[in-house]
Amino acid sequence: KIAEHAALFINGFAEETKFPFDDFHYPNTCQDIPRYGDWDNLPEGVRVQDIQYRTYQPPKDSVPDGTYIENVEDLVLLYVILTHDAPEATIRLMESVYVPHVTKFVIHVDGKEKSDATYERLVEYAKEKNAMAIKVDGKEEYIRIVPDENRVRVNWGGFSMVDATLKALHTVFGLDHYDDDHPEAEAHDIDNPHAFQFHKLIHLASTTYPLASNTEIRDTLSSYPLDANMLHVILRPNNPTPSVWNYFVECDDALHRIYRLPALNYNRGNGVDIYTSSQWFIISRQFAWYLASPPEGSFVEYYLQYIEHVVVADEAFFGTVVRNTHFCGTLHNDNFLHLQFDRWENEADGARDQRKCVMKNRNHCGRSPTTLTVDYLPVLELSGDLFARKFDDNAEPLIKDYIDTRRLKEEERLKREAKLTKEMKQNGTDAVLPLEDWEFQGEGVMVVAKETLTDDVPLCMGLAKEGNQVMLQPCFKDDVPPTLSPGWEEGAVIFEELEGLNRWDIGPCSSDGELKRKETGELEMIPGEYSERGPSCVIKI
Repeated sequence: KIAEHAALFINGFAEETKFPFDDFHYPNTCQDIPRYGDWDNLPEGVRVQDIQYRTYQPPKDSVPDGTYIENVEDLVLLYVILTHDAPEATIRLMESVYVPHVTKFVIHVDGKEKSDATYERLVEYAKEKNAMAIKVDGKEEYIRIVPDENRVRVNWGGFSMVDATLKALHTVFGLDHYDDDHPEAEAHDIDNPHAFQFHKLIHLASTTYPLASNTEIRDTLSSYPLDANMLHVILRPNNPTPSVWNYFVECDDALHRIYRLPALNYNRGNGVDIYTSSQWFIISRQFAWYLASPPEGSFVEYYLQYIEHVVVADEAFFGTVVRNTHFCGTLHNDNFLHLQFDRWENEADGARDQRKCVMKNRNHCGRSPTTLTVDYLPVLELSGDLFARKFDDNAEPLIKDYIDTRRLKEEERLKREAKLTKEMKQNGTDAVLPLEDWEFQGEGVMVVAKETLTDDVPLCMGLAKEGNQVMLQPCFKDDVPPTLSPGWEEGAVIFEELEGLNRWDIGPCSSDGELKRKETGELEMIPGEYSERGPSCVIKI
């Protein structure tokens, strides 16, 4: 295989003709997102955040009926999970997000021999759960495992990561039931009799775990249109130098660099750009079908020939597809997944993982996500994301237990609030939900340097008038300190008497431990089960 692809370049040299993909061209059919190739010289009035933080959540009264799901309880979620080992971790993930009758799963197990035991365990689990659903509940199967013959041998940085996802999408739509010998016409139908029915497809690794309760996950996703596609895409066209954009062949469970590969760019006449994105996403049924069964002559069909030879293809495929097709108008640029990356492999301590150092410059290496630890839990809770990765049950066995405890409390809180809101609406009163302990009656706070309380000029934590520098600065205007009564810090102050930007809102706060305001005005931080210093809080001006 390596020789076959190397010959393409040798022939190019010998015949003085084009190399592979030199003449790649496909028209970009995205009409809803303007192209800004040079972020250092944007047009007046256009900011980077306006481009990058794209949302797709139009007001419900501005769109046709059926754009949003009417009843969140009817929302059917389908999870596609890629795994290679630790089958019990995959099972725990599935059971953590399972809501009876409205949750389905498709699992792809790495095709390497060392993953066979994982495959057999998950096949057994699926048979057991499907049989119970059919026999006890009278429901159809809700778990599918990608068939053994379609399993992909997945390698870091290889196109195999994309291929495994596409194979899983084939299983989602029942395309495993059709082959070249039996190409029934119904196989080209999104609603063929073997296709799973669902509203949203959530693509995860088995090292992922939910942060939010199932109620919050479902409420959040139902607040977006049914055709919304939630990906994390860097919306600046990728324009790498030729020396780092190489043609690779995946063979014998490794990547082999052959020669340089033309980097696709609109300004070079390719019609499209490459966009870096995460391979983990939440997408609509229509986009999932487009990926699983690309129409003849479509961009996906054409691009697949190219992306097969790109290193870390998973980060250059899905975002590029959505950004260069008509699906761009449905892009909500947030995949609701918290991901913390480790150091580059060439900067890591100890022996390198050479699989991640495949470029000509052996110090140009890739990296992988950091294993999340218990001390990171407050950050995860305050991230606002629905999911996070990666978790390792052997390295950090308790972290999922803590998350489960919080998810259960969150589930109970949301149910209480839903019940209270319903009762208030029935009684004709406004739904005013109780404040959390850290909300301090909904008022702002001043953070005063304790040693300056009785000084002529008390100092508070504030924000500089320009930039975002935090500093100690006078709490009040010049004429106010002489009028302060002893113990002034125990009560309230008049907003108009404050000097500068030093009124802060506190919250939300993490839930482990307690935060209380004492009569002296001091905040008492009470340690939690795993947070020695008590809750962590977001503060903002």
